[in-house]
Formats: sequence, C-alpha cells, structure tokens
Amino acid sequence: MIYETEGSPFRKFEQMDFTLSVWLEKWYPKICNILQINAEEDENALKEVLSITQSKMSSEDLAKSMSKEKKTVIFAPGVNLEDEFERNYPTILKEGSILVSADGATSYLVEQGIIPHFIVTDLDGNLEHQFKAQEAGSMLVIHVHGDNKNAIIENIEDFTRYDFLFTTQVEPLKGSYNFYGFTDGDRAVCLSTMMKAGEIILVGFDYGSAIGKYSKKFEITEDMKRRKMQKFVIAKSVINWCSYNGQQILV
Repeated sequence: MIYETEGSPFRKFEQMDFTLSVWLEKWYPKICNILQINAEEDENALKEVLSITQSKMSSEDLAKSMSKEKKTVIFAPGVNLEDEFERNYPTILKEGSILVSADGATSYLVEQGIIPHFIVTDLDGNLEHQFKAQEAGSMLVIHVHGDNKNAIIENIEDFTRYDFLFTTQVEPLKGSYNFYGFTDGDRAVCLSTMMKAGEIILVGFDYGSAIGKYSKKFEITEDMKRRKMQKFVIAKSVINWCSYNGQQILV
C-alpha cells in the first residue's frame, strides 16, 4: 500500500486483478456514480475524435520505450513538485530514468529545460508547453472524455504532427487504448505498470488539501476544488491497485 485509503469507497477494489474487465465493471461505474459522469458522453466523445484521427503510436511503441533496467520517474503537479524535484534531480540525471509527466507538471519540467519521454494529459494544462515538449520528442498520451472533446478537436492540427496516442476510460475502440486510471497522475502510474516499467518514483503526488500551482492553467472555483479532492481519493486507491499488483512504487 502506497497511500492510506481507509474509508475510501474504492478501497475494496485495490486488491482486485489488474485487468480491463475489473476497470470497466468495478472502478469506472463507481467513479461515474460518485462524480456524476455520463458514460455515454465519454463513449460519444471517443467515437467523434476517432472519426477525425486515430493514434499515431501503439501500445507496443510505448512498451519498447520503457525499460525494466531503468527507473521510471512520474511527475504530478502537486504542491510539493518543486521541492521533490530538487531532491530527486541528481538521481534522475545520473540514472538516465524514463520521465513521465502528468499534464500540468510538464510546464515545470519545460521551465527547467527538461523534456519528458511521455506526457499523460487531458489537455487542461499549458498546451504551449506540452506541444513544445512533443515537438522536442515527448510522446503525448491524450485522454479522451466528454469534457475535453472540444479541446482535442480544436488542437488536432497541433498535436497530430508528432507522436501521440489516445486513451479512454470506457471500452477502447480501434485507434485508442485503455490503460486504466482516472486522473492524469494515476493514469500515468497505470500506464507504466501495464508497460512493465521498472521501479517507479513518484514526484509531486502529495494529494493533500491544496492544489499545486501547475495543476490548472485557470483559476479554480470552490466547486472545482471539492471535485478535485474527490479525484485525489480515486487516484490514491488506483495507485494502491498498481502496487498491490506487483508494481514497485516509491513516493
């Protein structure tokens, strides 16, 4: 167990098998119920986006790029991102780790002159930084759901010039993948687990009562903050799910 999740409505799922059926039949319906998500909107968004373009890269491409011989460092835009980055930076450079950035954390890395290997995003961070990193070699792993369909379509000409693939939280269709996970951070951990990454180090995954300055590019309302806290509960249980299924994770 990485996080204490006593009282979480998702705790009972943490020791279940790490499979698509468990995600679709247990995790996702519960998430939809708690956050009042319309699954049909997620499904329709995926169909519409895929009717325009499909993933340029495959899950096999991801697997080839990850190595059991190297550490995988995943950055989330939490409050402690900067302090934890400075503490882990020497190790990251020395060991040539695989770097995975969760959405808004990309902005901080780019500001430090660092280009992550992968960016797991639903495009609500600073897109200028994400597309700059993609142009420099990052692979965008873009999550499609009902709330961000328009943002994806509006920016298709920007990100389809380089490496990317689409993920979904519903049944995947041709040209998309479901690597499990709900928020960008825990989805990055799920993706790395599925790709059989080596040891994972989490940076900026504090999941406290505050929201990091790199988390959103716009001002957050009180309602949005409450919803974000609910997502933190989900994310902690999802990361525990990865850990229970054999992934070595260090915070």
